[in-house]
Amino acid sequence: MVSVLTSSRHVVDPLHKRQTVVERGPDLKVTIPELDGVDELSARVFRAFLGTAKLHMHLMMRSLADSGIHPGQLMCLRVLTVNDGAAQRDLADMLHVARPTVTKMLQGMEKSGLVERCADEVDQRLTRVYLTGAGRSAAKEMSVVAADYVNATIATLPEADRRELARLLEELGASITLAMEKQQEAQA
Repeated sequence: MVSVLTSSRHVVDPLHKRQTVVERGPDLKVTIPELDGVDELSARVFRAFLGTAKLHMHLMMRSLADSGIHPGQLMCLRVLTVNDGAAQRDLADMLHVARPTVTKMLQGMEKSGLVERCADEVDQRLTRVYLTGAGRSAAKEMSVVAADYVNATIATLPEADRRELARLLEELGASITLAMEKQQEAQA
């Protein structure tokens, strides 16, 4: 079983600030500098969160490798299954990505025959995105891949742990959203 943090210990290097050595297996040790002005527990949570996010992305990439679909495209397919014909700009907002990012992603998906983009009949400034038959088939296949992923990872945790994890992640998400809003206000 692979753990996000197999073990960690703090070291002090005279030339550098305090560091954390994270052992990710018998042959891999990673030294991470401590964050200035952050308490030790918050730094540990931050490292665990980042490590888990990286492991999540690696496993998702492996799970999707045979399909030729990228995780971002998977999310786009899933969103379009319930929002077929969404405006391209709205799709970017739904996916929480920049508009140029969704444009590039849709270009690749269009070349693969998964989606088609059409000008809106009423407002020519809008581009609507529709799943093709191949896109609907791919979305169904990817739904199975996503379900397998969840069942192999999250569903293996005890129910009480999943409930607590969901609660904590929802709180963290709200905290991140608030920080983003404050950052946007400061930039305005």
